[in-house]
Amino acid sequence: MRIRPLIAASAIVVVASLGLAGCSGTDGSADGSDATSADLTLTIGAIAAPTTFSPQESADGPAVQWFQPSYDTLIHQKPDGEFEPMIADSWEYDDTNTVLTFHLHDGVTFASGGELDASVVEANLEATRDGSGALAAQLASIEDVVVVDPQTVELHLVAPDPALMRTLSQPSGMMTKTEKIGSPDLATEPDGTGPYVLDMDKTVSGSEYVFEKRDDYWNTNLELPYDTIVMKPMTDITARVNALASGQIDATTIDNKSMETVKGSGANVITFPAAGVVGLFLFDRAGAIQPALGDVRVRQAINMALDRDGMLKSLRSGLGTVTEQVFNPQSDVWDKSLNDTYDFDPAAAKKLLAEAGFPNGFTIQIPDITAGFPEGNIIAQQLADIGITVEWVQVAQTELFGAMLSGQYPVILMQLQSTEPWQAVQFFIAPQAGWNPLHSQDPELDALIESAQLAPAGDEQTAAFQKVSQWLVENAWYAPLYFPDNIYATSKDVVATPQIMQGVPSIYNYAPAE
Repeated sequence: MRIRPLIAASAIVVVASLGLAGCSGTDGSADGSDATSADLTLTIGAIAAPTTFSPQESADGPAVQWFQPSYDTLIHQKPDGEFEPMIADSWEYDDTNTVLTFHLHDGVTFASGGELDASVVEANLEATRDGSGALAAQLASIEDVVVVDPQTVELHLVAPDPALMRTLSQPSGMMTKTEKIGSPDLATEPDGTGPYVLDMDKTVSGSEYVFEKRDDYWNTNLELPYDTIVMKPMTDITARVNALASGQIDATTIDNKSMETVKGSGANVITFPAAGVVGLFLFDRAGAIQPALGDVRVRQAINMALDRDGMLKSLRSGLGTVTEQVFNPQSDVWDKSLNDTYDFDPAAAKKLLAEAGFPNGFTIQIPDITAGFPEGNIIAQQLADIGITVEWVQVAQTELFGAMLSGQYPVILMQLQSTEPWQAVQFFIAPQAGWNPLHSQDPELDALIESAQLAPAGDEQTAAFQKVSQWLVENAWYAPLYFPDNIYATSKDVVATPQIMQGVPSIYNYAPAE
């Protein structure tokens, strides 16, 4: 297989927050009169300030929203997951699924002037692929970018990439001017073909970012009801809930503990599936650090020791999808029958441990992340019930991810992104995947992965990925718990539509309530 690793931290699932404030649906006047003709402002609160506005240095997850006002993508993914034209009017694969041809829209212009053509696409994709940014490996399947003519570009792949279409609808598919690639100025002032321009005079770095709609935006088919988008970093959930209740913002991500308070303030609450799986990632399948984990019966016992339903109900108000597999329930690959593999059965788990030669159990070290994952303490207790002692290792927050990926720990507790099956394979399953730090590998699994990668798109490929999933479940490479739901609240004045497999709505998914 020619599977290249994703950069380690590029798709850790992080809960993001968004807020709509100011004069959503009005001109900001005291009585809100003449709202239909007034400029509309959408204010979004995010959990952190952007670290850069360079597409080549961007990330996915919640970071997507920071880039969308200024940058279009090659293709647009609608809320339901369907792809439609954006920079590219159309596209097609060859018979081998290793040459992807894009036919670009004529007249795509940059906010700072000038037109986009195939050479710009070539320069951007190659710079992202060859750079050191978090998304570089998402384009690792691209061997060559060929400019056919000013409006046509071909992507030649080393092998079929089942996740590439979605990748190109995310920051990896965003374009800046060729001369701006690598420029330090791009870190603070975006320059793309998108519908908005960052107003540097009104923007206060780290506090408030004001994007004004372009009068000359080229894509007249994209519905954009808001004339101004203001983005504010808002890291504290209590502050967000209070701001929503007081009318200072119109939408935000909340948690299950805040739902009743938010509903009581008159806001609407929606839930939608998250893009990441929470659980134990059993890295040490060969038993190099903790010999017990080298026995599949031990890993199966760990799965049988965990009360997934109980944790989801008690910790997350039952909002989510319990899982024994790591592929996303929103994917066609999801196989409900696999969720019957490991019933919660501590007695049977203890018996398996004894059969594997560990009647008195053993100790495993796990980096301590219990402050962010309430599941941690319950997991430790349930494993202790079958004789496995969890020793939480204190690691400085700034060193946590590095420690998890260092290969020194046999198990971690984490929520990792799992969207398209191929994304998950590249991210934490394949031998060289970033979140497979001990490079676990099995010839049978390798063959199944290769078959899924090369299978024709559609039912045949879905069935092939289901075989990968079945192998992973039966061999207990993981002890997943669930895909928790995102919880989102909007005021009565704003409608937000969830984006499939994305923790926050895209900026195109907001509209004033009717």
